[in-house]
Amino acid sequence: MREFQLSKRYGVSRSPIRDALLQLTQEGLLVATPNCGVRVASKLDQEIHPLVVEIRRKIESFALERMMEQLSEEGVQLIRECLESLEEACRNEDLPSIVKGDMGFHGAIVKLAGIDELLNMWQPIIASMMLHYDRLRGDWMESYREHKAIFDAIVIGDIQAAKESLAANIK
Repeated sequence: MREFQLSKRYGVSRSPIRDALLQLTQEGLLVATPNCGVRVASKLDQEIHPLVVEIRRKIESFALERMMEQLSEEGVQLIRECLESLEEACRNEDLPSIVKGDMGFHGAIVKLAGIDELLNMWQPIIASMMLHYDRLRGDWMESYREHKAIFDAIVIGDIQAAKESLAANIK
């Protein structure tokens, strides 16, 4: 995709197109090649997948600890709503909604940690992992059950169980 072609196609100036492409590139959804435009990012290379999983686990585990130190009833409710959305998506086997629900659940944990920089580090990592989400194809409810285990541990205040369930979910 090139700025000029997209601006012509959608009848807008190149500036908002450039901004959107830059944001999507920063989020890991697009890959920019100088003088060639951008393309949709490909699935993570199997060689770096374990590294990305480890980094994501560390970020989310840290966020989980911070969040649980200051968790309010409103925070619990936000996570519960994300879990309910994910459950509905899994029951309906609606892959785009499952991806949105999964990202929303984990995003709520990272946001509730209250550290903007953490969210900025996490977003491109989660985007690259979710771009080709299909690891549970055939049993989408397993994704819901994994997230419910995290939520249940959060509600009872068991940080160790929450971290273990979180690590088991991030693969």
